[in-house]
Amino acid sequence: MKSLRVLLPILLLAISGHAATRVAMIFDDGPDLKQNARLLQTLADLKVKATFAYVGKNVEAHPELARAAAAAGHDFCNHSFTHPHLRDLDDAKVTDELARTSAAIDHAIGRKPSFFWAPFLETDERVERLTLAATGLKHFPLSRAHLVSSDDWNVAGTDAAAIYRKATTGVRDLTVILFHEWRAETTDELPAIVQELRRQGCEFITFTELEAQLPAAH
Repeated sequence: MKSLRVLLPILLLAISGHAATRVAMIFDDGPDLKQNARLLQTLADLKVKATFAYVGKNVEAHPELARAAAAAGHDFCNHSFTHPHLRDLDDAKVTDELARTSAAIDHAIGRKPSFFWAPFLETDERVERLTLAATGLKHFPLSRAHLVSSDDWNVAGTDAAAIYRKATTGVRDLTVILFHEWRAETTDELPAIVQELRRQGCEFITFTELEAQLPAAH
């Protein structure tokens, strides 16, 4: 009976036409000096490629951490320079936040990111227009994917067990799972999270790979 429970999700996925449930894990707010090396080693041990949403000021302070993530084959997003509420800024400040971050990532790893991942997931038509005009960045089309948040940003309200539970519940094909690089408990729980998601039939891909497989916008 136990083996049947393990095999059933895989059989259902095969029937639906997908070999696996496609999942992209994103780690916000890095690179983080305290957690980056341990997180990269954990991902390497798990043989998982992820996406990092980098804050420009952190990349400028620690470009070697961004280079290490790039060398390991991970993907990147522009996550602004200072992590502000972009909708509260004027056009010039929004443009500066985006352009400085793309420049910092380019200087660190030798290429600019393709996608912008907004701080606090707050955006609007103006911010999206400025994003494209300022740097050529595309907003990741989250409306065509499925978001699962670990809520690990909430240190007081989300302990390690809750991070595991939230990150492994409600995952379906073309899901983005949101984590934060600076949260030590997230890295602690990551082996168990990946093991459980693999049991559910998940495969881990990057933002670039996931975006290419999303359904067309209507």
